Parts: sequence; C-alpha cells; structure tokens
Amino acid sequence: MNQIKSIFLMLIATIFWGTAFSVQSRGMQFVGPILFVMLRSLVTLTALSIIIIIADSIRNKKFSLISNNISGANCKILLYGGFWCGLALALASIFQQYGLLSAKVGKSGFITSLYIIIVPVLGIFFKRKTSFFLWIASILALLGTYLLCGGISGINKEDIFLLCCSLLFAFHIIITDHYAPSCNWLHLSRMQFASAAILSAVLSLLFREEWSWNKIMQSAPFWLFCGLGSGTVAFTLQIYAQKYLHPVSASLLMSFESVFAVIGGWLFLHEQMSKSEIIGCAIILMSIIIAQLPPFKFFRRKSK
Repeated sequence: MNQIKSIFLMLIATIFWGTAFSVQSRGMQFVGPILFVMLRSLVTLTALSIIIIIADSIRNKKFSLISNNISGANCKILLYGGFWCGLALALASIFQQYGLLSAKVGKSGFITSLYIIIVPVLGIFFKRKTSFFLWIASILALLGTYLLCGGISGINKEDIFLLCCSLLFAFHIIITDHYAPSCNWLHLSRMQFASAAILSAVLSLLFREEWSWNKIMQSAPFWLFCGLGSGTVAFTLQIYAQKYLHPVSASLLMSFESVFAVIGGWLFLHEQMSKSEIIGCAIILMSIIIAQLPPFKFFRRKSK
C-alpha cells in the first residue's frame, strides 16, 4: 500500500513541477533568477514551519528548530541531509531559472527531465549494474536533445544551463534517497529549503541582483505559487515518496513533469513547437521509458 500511495503522490508532484515552468518564466519578468529562487524557497520554508508547528501542537509537542525526540546521531544526519539536499536543489533551481530566460518552457521541461537518464548512469560510480536498455536510452536521449536544441550549432548557453540543472537534479534524487529513509521526511524537507534559501540569498547578493520591493511584490503571485505548489507540496511529497520507492523508479515518475511543462507552455504562454522539436521531445520521452525497463521491479524499495 505504501508503494501505491507513493506512486500516486509522486505523480501529483510532477503536475505541480510541470506547470511551474510557465509560472517561473513569467516571474522573471520582474526579478532576477537567483532572487526568484530565494523568494520561493523562503515561502516553502515558512509554510513547512507552520505545518510542523501545527502537527507538533496536535501531538502536544513543543516546536523544535530541528526535530523532536531524536538522538544526537539522527540530528546530525538531518542537518547533513538538509544541507546537501538544499545545496543540490538550490543550484539546480538557479540553473533552471537561467535556462528559462530565453528557452521555451516545453523545451526546458524535456531537457531538465534528462535526469532520468543521469540517475542510473551515476549509479555506475556506485557500482550498480547498468542494463542494456540504459545504454540504448542514453543514445536516444542524446539524439532527442540534438533535435530539440536544433543540432550542435543550435545549442546556446540556456541549453547548457538546463543540462547542468538536469545533472544537479539527478544528484538531488540520489542524495534524497540516501537521507530520506533515516530522517523525519517533513523536517528534512524544511531543512533543505532553509539551506536553499540561505545559499540563493548569498549568491543573489554576490551577483548584485536588484532587490526592488515594488518588483518583488509584482512577482509575488509567481513565487508564491512556486513556493507553495512545487515547493511545499511537490518536493515534500517527493521526500515522503522516496522513503518507499527505488530512486530509479522515483526518477521515472518525476520525469513526467516534462509532459506537463509542454502542456503548461501551450495553455498559459501559447508556445508552439517546431516539428523537429516535437520529434525530439517524443524521442526523449521514449528514452525515459526505455531507461527503466523493466520498471516494475523498481517500485519496491529493497530492505536493508
């Protein structure tokens, strides 16, 4: 039952992530990419803290900045997990925002979804077996990306940003898989967004982005949606679901955000894709599915 519920919750998360591409693109009409990440991270951090306070009150516990009734060792794991998850999440989100400055949201969604290929490839370095299907999928993914970007000569810096984003999201999945089973999932989610908010604030100041109160308020509907929807709801659902799902299975389900990204770009931004871009998207989606064959063996986490 936990596996079935986790699959359902992960699919809900992908809907938020996919539609958020359009919202993120609109939000940067007012504020810089890194500042946008900081604002949405602060919203998520605040929302999760409120949820934890309410949950602790219901259980007659006092609010804690870390977690209640955990040992020093587990507290250390939570802090480490929150830091590394937050670092990967912040950097991936920042690269994604820079990619969205000029790339179509549908194209951005499919390039970002390449983490589905990267996750099992990174597994090679952790001495995990690599299937024949994975290598076929990797070749198809490269072909799809080639068509989606308009060939090698058509690859621009925004595409490079999105590829870096995909790599960092792959690391985020692997790091989450490592820490989620050992931590309170709600507290881990809060800790990762605290780390993401601090890091993005520092980087925004270092890159001298404009902090205009008027523009921040104008962009509020966009970073509020991302902070509450794709942040509070989606990423927290991801951490909960990964307590019961294999990381490759999780990445397969998460990859469907690319489909919702295309739908969102078409509905909200009226974006149109060329024939070669559509073919590239179809090939990437095919590679995503092939990379997980046979998928059903991944839906149950191995007992430790």
